[in-house]
Amino acid sequence: MTRSSKRSRALLGIVASLGLIVAACGSDDDSGSADTDAPEATDAPEATDAPEATDGDDMDEGAMGEATGEPIKIGVQNLEGDPNGSFPEFSLAIQAAADYVNTELNGLGGRPIEIVLCKSVVSPDDSQRCANELSADGVEMAISTINFFGNHFSIYQGSDIPVVVVTPITIADFTSTGVYAIGAGGGCLGVHTGLVQFATDEIEELEGIEVNTIGIPWADTPPGVVCFNDLEAKPVDVINGSEPGESARAGENPDLTRVDVAVAPALPDATPQATTILDADPDAIIFSAQGSDCWNFVDAMGRLGWTPAETPLVLSGSCTDFTAMEAAGDLIDGIYMTGSVNGLLVPLDSVEGDHLEQATTYQTKGLEYGLTEDDLFKGFATQGFSAVMNIWEAANEVEGDVTGQAIEDVLAATDGSQPAFGGPPINCAGAPEPYVAVCSSDIAMDRWNAATGQLENVIPVLSGLDLVAGTALRPGPI
Repeated sequence: MTRSSKRSRALLGIVASLGLIVAACGSDDDSGSADTDAPEATDAPEATDAPEATDGDDMDEGAMGEATGEPIKIGVQNLEGDPNGSFPEFSLAIQAAADYVNTELNGLGGRPIEIVLCKSVVSPDDSQRCANELSADGVEMAISTINFFGNHFSIYQGSDIPVVVVTPITIADFTSTGVYAIGAGGGCLGVHTGLVQFATDEIEELEGIEVNTIGIPWADTPPGVVCFNDLEAKPVDVINGSEPGESARAGENPDLTRVDVAVAPALPDATPQATTILDADPDAIIFSAQGSDCWNFVDAMGRLGWTPAETPLVLSGSCTDFTAMEAAGDLIDGIYMTGSVNGLLVPLDSVEGDHLEQATTYQTKGLEYGLTEDDLFKGFATQGFSAVMNIWEAANEVEGDVTGQAIEDVLAATDGSQPAFGGPPINCAGAPEPYVAVCSSDIAMDRWNAATGQLENVIPVLSGLDLVAGTALRPGPI
């Protein structure tokens, strides 16, 4: 079995949805500094490495050929070169998708996409620097990948530049006007509320238990603080009736309590934090963090005698690390993980129809247009690629000249009636107050089978958005 086919089989149902980064620790790329240089092209793998479709039509059936009109500049603001957060796979995948659209799909209404990349470090000043530079460069749209501050949106708003957020994680990502959080199943909002929804409802039927105490270790990072307080602690308090809300589940379980503990990133030994959670004897545990932090915590719980059979564990897709998961063996057999609806990293013989078409497009065209196999199988790469494809889909709905403003008009009017590329349908018009920028909140739920080394889907579509409907924002502790 080739590495490609092995990875494809292992990645059943996953596109790390989350919200993914509540931890500020990034990938291992700590080279380079903040600049505006476009990523260098990499050699495409040989054709034999590309997965083959078993059914369905390719995305480029009836391809319209190469775009030759006036370029449309799309700014990309991405964290790269900072050990506290570096995600080069985003920009690489965005560029690959743009090259594919330009070469085979007639660009955006005949206009080739010109990606203008600004790399930033984890700094509020650098966040604004990129926004100012891209605005001055005349971009018609901007793509924001992961930003820990949200202070760049006002700059784009001042220049009437719409922003597509790929992985929303901050309050600003969810509540800013002129911002369209179309990726990652709603990012933190979709994943964290989904974790609470699943752990306090669906898991009871799946595991045959009653959940009255929920353990919540949480990532002690700037976005982690916000996501925990607003999207985990608050939904629990809505369910037990201590927080006002309009959810159908408001006040449903007055006995529901939570025990929570902050988990610092790159913590070498999480035993004290794991002890705090386990000593409370929770009925279920949820955790969202960066990959290695997740497994350090799981390892600590395992050394204290925890097993999923004793206490169900629900992790975010950002925890996905198949090397660590295989190394854990039977310890994590049966854990749950959030996945992405219509995720792109699936065995091609396991899906059909539009899902097959999209997965085939990503897995073949991503490699053809410059992604390495390692980058291809990163959840953030799928999100970057999908962002461009969804912009292309919106451009196809424009009547008249395709501009950034015209594409924004299409996105703003989406109502969930049409499928999106690599995720659930986009519904920007239906975003609830105060989360007006959220265009998607659906996630999937998968379960790890240690014997097969696969994540197997147990719930295709799940949303916890209702749990925060009509609530006041809670960015910090009360």
